[in-house]
Amino acid sequence: MPHTYTWETNGLLRKFTGEISPENILQSNFELHVHPKFEEIKYIINDFTEVTDLIVDVSHTKIYASTDDIISDTKGKFNIAIVVTKDAHFDLANNYRNEMKNRSFKCEIFQTIEDARKWVTS
Repeated sequence: MPHTYTWETNGLLRKFTGEISPENILQSNFELHVHPKFEEIKYIINDFTEVTDLIVDVSHTKIYASTDDIISDTKGKFNIAIVVTKDAHFDLANNYRNEMKNRSFKCEIFQTIEDARKWVTS
């Protein structure tokens, strides 16, 4: 499995590793949205620091933003932190963040888990 979940008191640390396809992210999102704990959490930290190959393009980030926007209608306020260290991954994360502007879910990009954690818990 290219992702793992670590449930925290108020959120989730979701770690992606290895080669990640667009379907891997979408499948993880669908699994997460139906998980009973999803309704209780206030944030997700998406850790992409150990991804070796991210086979995702801009069209996929638009789909992820659209599905997250649909979920936001029932979820309400929510923070999504994306942790990336590679330039190509940053560009994709930035596109997703731009798609999420002016929506219920807030999204920011970080280079470390520590900085992401500070933002989601503030």
